[in-house]
Amino acid sequence: MDEKTLVSKLSQVNTITDLQAVAKEYGKPLTVEQADRGLNRLFKAENDTGELMGDTVAKAAKDIFG
Repeated sequence: MDEKTLVSKLSQVNTITDLQAVAKEYGKPLTVEQADRGLNRLFKAENDTGELMGDTVAKAAKDIFG
């Protein structure tokens, strides 16, 4: 999966299960704890403050998957 597709799919994630499904498809499965931290990271990037500070889902994806 390319980065553009990954970011698109991560933008639609709403639950830990959703994130785990995307991660599995990406080839980097996450534990529940990792997915929970990742989901919080995604939500942080998508809120108004995150956007104003230049945070993006692409940056969150790099934090989640390395």
